[in-house]
Amino acid sequence: MGRSLAVQYRPTDFDSMLGQRAVIKTLEEQLKRGRISNCYLFAGPSGDGKTTISKVLASKINGGRGTPLEIDGASHNGVDAVREIIEDAKNRSIDSEYKIYIIDECHAITSAAWSAFLKCLEEPPQFTIFMFCTTNPEKIPEAILNRMMRFNLSKVDTELIRDRLCYICQQEGFTNYEEACDYLAKLGSGGVRDSIAYLEKCAAYNTDLSIENVLSCLGNLSYDDLF
Repeated sequence: MGRSLAVQYRPTDFDSMLGQRAVIKTLEEQLKRGRISNCYLFAGPSGDGKTTISKVLASKINGGRGTPLEIDGASHNGVDAVREIIEDAKNRSIDSEYKIYIIDECHAITSAAWSAFLKCLEEPPQFTIFMFCTTNPEKIPEAILNRMMRFNLSKVDTELIRDRLCYICQQEGFTNYEEACDYLAKLGSGGVRDSIAYLEKCAAYNTDLSIENVLSCLGNLSYDDLF
């Protein structure tokens, strides 16, 4: 099974990311000065690039060596799972300078599990870095938030999403996509991943991405009625 378009065209550096320039500028300054935090929080709407920023930052911190450990906070949200992470975090990485954890959907972690995490985040192992991603930072205990370097991401500009969709269509050999990309960019409501998912669904229906084919695939109202 091939990779999804969202994965295939996921940015691998900060320059190719859509939006979030203020966040990226701050992170690049940290990297330049060697002032890396041991605990980051990336918060914002779904599909705005939280996980992508984490992956790019992890790669830059380790000079492209090693692979960050990605953990789904929704399925590893209990005390036992967190204790396993804490124990593992004490061991140095064998293929990179830093052992880096990217914990997605971290708002799903239980209060008891966060309490178990507290000491580790207060005094993390020297060569371990935690990067948490969430759409609901208000669900994270205040005592935890105070120990994280927090970055708030925003929805991505529709024009930027449209341009990315057009680029993907060019690379994939889709046809008649200009109007469809404009429509799908708006439909994603600032979420890059959602817009690309719509594009992939429509291309599976017909690689001729005329607005008629797209509307037929998605079963939506007409373009004029919706916008």
